[in-house]
Amino acid sequence: MGRPALLKPLRQDRPWRGLAAGAALFGLAVLARWRFGGWTEGFGPMLLLPAILLAGLIGGIRLGLAVAVVGLLVAWVGFFPPYGTFILNAENAVTVGAFVATAGLQLYVIRALKLAIDTCSVSEERSHILFRELQHRVANNLQVVSGLLHKERKRLERDSPAEQAMANVQERLDLLVEVHRSLYSPGIVKLPIAVYLETLARDLIRSSNRPGISLEVAAANVQLDLDRLMSLSMIAAEATTNAVKYAFQDRETGKISINFGTQGETCLLTVSDDGPGFPTSVASPKGHSLGRGIIESLASQLHGTVSFEAGPGATVRVVFPR
Repeated sequence: MGRPALLKPLRQDRPWRGLAAGAALFGLAVLARWRFGGWTEGFGPMLLLPAILLAGLIGGIRLGLAVAVVGLLVAWVGFFPPYGTFILNAENAVTVGAFVATAGLQLYVIRALKLAIDTCSVSEERSHILFRELQHRVANNLQVVSGLLHKERKRLERDSPAEQAMANVQERLDLLVEVHRSLYSPGIVKLPIAVYLETLARDLIRSSNRPGISLEVAAANVQLDLDRLMSLSMIAAEATTNAVKYAFQDRETGKISINFGTQGETCLLTVSDDGPGFPTSVASPKGHSLGRGIIESLASQLHGTVSFEAGPGATVRVVFPR
C-alpha cells in the first residue's frame, strides 16, 4: 500500500536541510528554556514552533510531524513541573493543547501551500514540454514543405522565372525554419541578445559555405518578448542572408556588422556590409524587391520603420518602440 497522499514526499522537499535547520532552532529553543527559566514559564513549548515550521517548510510534512512529536514530548516532560513526568495541571494542559493546535495548523498550511506549488510546477513543466513538442512539429512541417518545393523545382526549366520564384520561396522557408529552431530551442531565449543574434547569423553564414565572410555583433542587454524577438530575428536573418547572397558576389571575403541598441524609448537594429551597396531599385524610397518587402512587413509587426541606406556598403536600419 502506498503512502497516504497527505504524507507523500514532494519534489521540492529537502529532508537533510530541513533536519539541520529544525535541529538548530530546536536546540536554541531548549537552550532558551533552560537559560531564561521562569521568563518562559507558561509558554515554553511555543519556543519550539519555529523549529517545526522550518523543518516542515524545508524538509517536508513527515519531517515536520516528526519534529512536532519530539517537541511535544520534550515540552511535556521538560517544560512543566513536576519535571521528568507526564503530569500536567489544568493550566499547563491548556498550554500543551494550544501548542498541538498551533503546530498542526502551521503544518497544514505549509503542506497546502507546498502541494499548490508542486501542482503548479508540474503543470508548468508539462506545458513547456507540450509547447516545445508543438514547435518541433511546426519546424518539421515547414521543412517538409521546403523539401516538396525543392522537388518541384527540379521539374521546372532551369533559371526560368518560375524556377527562380520557387527558389526564392524555398530560401525564405528554409530561413524561417532556421530562425524557428534557434528561437524555440531550450534555453536559447535566455541568452543575451548579442549571443543569440551572433549564433543565428553565424549559422546562416556557415550554411552558405562562405568561410571568408567575417561577422561583428554588438547588442545592448534589452529584454524583448517572444513575438518581438521572433520579428527581430527574422529581420536580422533576412538582411544577413541578402548580404551573403548579393554583397560579396565578386570576392571571397567580406564583413557583416549587426548592431542592436536603444535610444531613449526606441530600439535600433542595423545590419550592414562592406559590399557595393544596394541597387537603386532597393535603396529608393519607392523601391521594390522580395527581401525588402519581407523586412518592411516584419518591421510593421514591431510598429517600427525601416530604411535601406546605400554607400559605403549596404545598411538596413530598423527603428521601433521599446
